[in-house]
Amino acid sequence: MTSQFIQAFLVLAAFYIASLIIDRAIKQFQRRFDSTALETFRLISNSQRAILLFIGIVLALSKLGFDVAALVAGLGLTGFALGFALKDAISNLVAGVMIVLYKPIKLGNYIEVSNSKGTVIDLNLRYITIKGEGAVHLIPNSLILSNKVSIIDREDD
Repeated sequence: MTSQFIQAFLVLAAFYIASLIIDRAIKQFQRRFDSTALETFRLISNSQRAILLFIGIVLALSKLGFDVAALVAGLGLTGFALGFALKDAISNLVAGVMIVLYKPIKLGNYIEVSNSKGTVIDLNLRYITIKGEGAVHLIPNSLILSNKVSIIDREDD
C-alpha cells in the first residue's frame, strides 16, 4: 500500500516539475516579444500548468487503484460539449493570440473592417476596439483574421 502512495506521489511530482520547467521555458521565450504579448504568454503558461497538473492527478489516482476510466470519459464528453458551446469565444481567443504574436494591427492604426472605420484604441484577446466617426466599435478578433482589413495611411488624407 505504501508503494502505491509513493508511486502516486512520484507521478504527481514529475508532472508538477514538468509544468515548472515548461513555465520557465515559456517565460524565456516571452522575453523575445514586447509587453503586448504578456497576456498571451500568461494564458499559455496557466493553461499548460492546469492541464499537466490535471493529468498528473488522474494518473496518481490511477496508481492508487481508483478506476479513472469513467472520470476520463465523462470529462471527454464535457469537454466536447463545452468546446461546441464556446466555439465562437475560442475562435476569438485563438485569433487574438495570432494578432498579438504576428502584430498585423497596432494601436493607433486607422483601419477599416466589416463596414467599420476607425483608429485602433485597444487590442485584447477577444476583440479590437476602434474609435470611428462618433462611435466606438468592438470588432471580434475572428473577423479580423477572416475578413479583409484595410490599414489606411492617414497622412494621405
